[in-house]
Amino acid sequence: MQTSQHQVMLFDDRPFFEKALLYGMRHRIINQEKLASILQDAPKGLVQIADFFGTQYLRPNIEEARARIVNLVSLFLEEGSDGDLDEAARSLRDNSFLSHSRGGSEMLKRLWAMPEDASWGILVKPSQKEFLAEWSLRSLADYRQALAQRQVHQLSISTGLWFAEQLGMAAADISTVSADAIVRSAVLVHLSATTPAAIPTAAGLLQMLGVLRDKGVPAKGRKQLREILASMPEAYREVARRELKRVESEDLPKITDPSRPLNQLLQELEPLYFMRDFGPEDASLFAVPASEDWQRMTGGKTDDSSLLTIFVCLAADIPAKPVLSRAAARTLIRKVRKDGFQRLPVLGFIRAYAPYEMQDDLERLWKEFFPEAQTTLLDAADTTLGDALDFLKENCVVV
Repeated sequence: MQTSQHQVMLFDDRPFFEKALLYGMRHRIINQEKLASILQDAPKGLVQIADFFGTQYLRPNIEEARARIVNLVSLFLEEGSDGDLDEAARSLRDNSFLSHSRGGSEMLKRLWAMPEDASWGILVKPSQKEFLAEWSLRSLADYRQALAQRQVHQLSISTGLWFAEQLGMAAADISTVSADAIVRSAVLVHLSATTPAAIPTAAGLLQMLGVLRDKGVPAKGRKQLREILASMPEAYREVARRELKRVESEDLPKITDPSRPLNQLLQELEPLYFMRDFGPEDASLFAVPASEDWQRMTGGKTDDSSLLTIFVCLAADIPAKPVLSRAAARTLIRKVRKDGFQRLPVLGFIRAYAPYEMQDDLERLWKEFFPEAQTTLLDAADTTLGDALDFLKENCVVV
């Protein structure tokens, strides 16, 4: 009998709110008066949700709103009680049903406000309403996984901005960059004991590489970096040590290898580092090799449709091509629905390989295209992929 009960518990997929409510009634935590209050409040919240996402007068919207409000209450209850039914039942007894619904909504709004990745200055994200439409039906496990990921991204961004400020660059002066690249630049600046310590220009980074190749990492640089790590908020040290490990294991061996021409090494490392004041005087350091790579990767195509095809391939983490077959386009759509988009590789690709005079226009082209691409290609309601495929055919090159 015990085994049978245990199996029933394992397969109990009722909403947590329902389980907590029944538990509370069975153990006389929730009385009939409180139950009546819940039954009175629930329709009010249901209509509000239906009206927010659609209209309160269509039955499908009401049915969907019912699922949303139950899930919002369940999210708030289960997260707040950590799955303890007794504690959850007492919360239902002591607080209104609508306060639990609002609590679940506030949880999701805070999640929406957190960064989706470790980039700084990229403002493209779904609207709060679009986000709530999806996430008000997602599970607590999904919420906790996303929260953990976004907390990691937030920590990386906070660490990057702390380093930037220490090196004399305000957050307002930073745009479209991986926070990890800021940390990596700061680590290299301190390791090389560059004076004055500041975020480098491209020419400054090349100079640092030359000094490190000639003299290695100076003892003064090691000491300086240890002092910086000791002075920073403890929470940031893990991020700093992670990027230090990458610099030491991945970059320093290349930097100290005399067989690698410094100009080519600069082109290879530049996407991984954050630099300031990148302008025409720095562009000459990258112009020839970057131009050759740009021609090779784009196949010489210059029209917006071909370039957007390449960009969307990069964002989907598949081999970049200026033309997609219908089958390849469908594969791309399925992949981004499963794994999501990666936005930074496109911006890094433009900065690393596009001719300098084209970079601003290409970044603008991508940023204007991406929000609609994200909305259309990730629309789960488009089960046949027809709308997504039409969008790619309209904006990219699909044959």
